[in-house]
Amino acid sequence: MEAITKKKDPILLVREHQYQENPKVSVIVPVYKVDKYLTQCLNSIVNQTMEELEIIIVDEGDQDRCREIIDYFEAHDPRIIAPHQKNGGYGASCNLGMSMARGEYIAIVESDDFIEPEMYEEMYEYAKALDADVVKTPYSEYFASGEKHDCSYRKYVASAVPSNMCFSVKQYGALMEIHASLWSGLYRTSYMRENKIQFIQAKGGAYVDVGFRIDTLIHSEKIAWLDKPYYNYRVDSEGSTTNNFKIGPMIQRWKEEHEMYAEIQEDYNNFYGPHIIIDEYYNTIGWLSLMKVTDDEFKAMQTNMGYVEENVIKNSPCLTEKQKGEILLFKNDPEKFKQYAAKNRFKNKYGNKIIGFFDRLSNFTLMKYLLASLIACVLSVVVFPIKAVQAGVTCISGVLLIGIAVCFVSKVIRVLLRMIFNR
Repeated sequence: MEAITKKKDPILLVREHQYQENPKVSVIVPVYKVDKYLTQCLNSIVNQTMEELEIIIVDEGDQDRCREIIDYFEAHDPRIIAPHQKNGGYGASCNLGMSMARGEYIAIVESDDFIEPEMYEEMYEYAKALDADVVKTPYSEYFASGEKHDCSYRKYVASAVPSNMCFSVKQYGALMEIHASLWSGLYRTSYMRENKIQFIQAKGGAYVDVGFRIDTLIHSEKIAWLDKPYYNYRVDSEGSTTNNFKIGPMIQRWKEEHEMYAEIQEDYNNFYGPHIIIDEYYNTIGWLSLMKVTDDEFKAMQTNMGYVEENVIKNSPCLTEKQKGEILLFKNDPEKFKQYAAKNRFKNKYGNKIIGFFDRLSNFTLMKYLLASLIACVLSVVVFPIKAVQAGVTCISGVLLIGIAVCFVSKVIRVLLRMIFNR
């Protein structure tokens, strides 16, 4: 089958499908200017081993190739619905998709990612077997080079929560500590609607997954963990939030969460807070050692931390002692914390440059080449016992020896610098 317009596009793999009157899973795909990846994404969804899908593709109506690609898939697969929602943003697009969903379960796929063929069949069967409201899985980090790695928390969660049974985050809080990864989940549609779970509708993406992740977890005692990565999360795409972090919207998302859950502050203090705090630290206070914020942003972070009692911080099982100390210093002595963060920013800015310089000088591969060259020079003296040649080789050997010495000394300096700058 031919590609849409450009020969560089991957071949479309659309098989013949039938409209599903009673879909098992409604897959929501919010789309915004990702034509580079969209064909691969949609191919991975329409060719799932589960046929009983409803696929809701919500794009922002821009006049780019995304609409052309979506129209092609919609014309070839009756399971696809493709509404437009101009300038609604990620949250609004997902909310529209969830309001339209007819499936027993809801799933979300971001349009620059792609999924494994058996994802929804296996997740659905697992959910039905356990009668789960939410099924969460690990995911794979996918790089432009084609490399794939397990997400950082897979082993931790697998050891921290039970398998083949349902649980609540009051019992096992590990799922509150990790990356939101809302797209590596399956959510019972009736559960979502009964609890009025939706995205905050902020402009753009704006980290609306923060609240959605918490909401989907705290209302159910029927959460299940399936320890198999199906979702391929593209970590180095140009438009990803990972590569375009903005602290202002992140602070606002945590403000909204603290205000929303002030009514269940006791549950936050006893169950959720000790686990959620690590995610809030990484995405707010933890950044202050890397970037400078405005006075208003700093004050907003102080307001957020006003909701967090000291016992929540001190009793957190996932914070290190250093992290606990930083948060408590931020809460109790903000001026001293500013000085502390400024010193860390200096270390991070110049320490990384200095360490990087000595990293390059101490390159082990370079040392091997220098050593091999030195051996070749010495051997050449034996082969060519001519004084002029010997003098030249002696000179070159001296330079090579200096190079090897520089590499070795740089390694020692690099180790010392890493100790000084806590790297």
